[in-house]
Amino acid sequence: MKVRVYRYDASTQPVGCFQEHDVPVVAAERWTVMDILDYISLNLDSGLAYYRHSSCNLGSCARCMVKVNGKPVLACAFVPEGDEITLEPATGDIVRDLVIKQ
Repeated sequence: MKVRVYRYDASTQPVGCFQEHDVPVVAAERWTVMDILDYISLNLDSGLAYYRHSSCNLGSCARCMVKVNGKPVLACAFVPEGDEITLEPATGDIVRDLVIKQ
């Protein structure tokens, strides 16, 4: 799966950009967006900032909300379909990458 992830760090860049990754998602495994972000963080880019599922992972706290192809979803619960997705911060003030002020 081609995954385009929004990257932004105010201390090093004036505007955000997208970074593309190839992630070996197998449809039968039904990876959530959080699984995809974890894979990218652990294997491709350890500097990616996103809300990890340290306390919830049940789809109830909404801290992991991101936009997938322009639609807001909970990263811990949403299973994307297709061969390509674009991940962006949900809304609000961006702190870094996919992290927004709560």
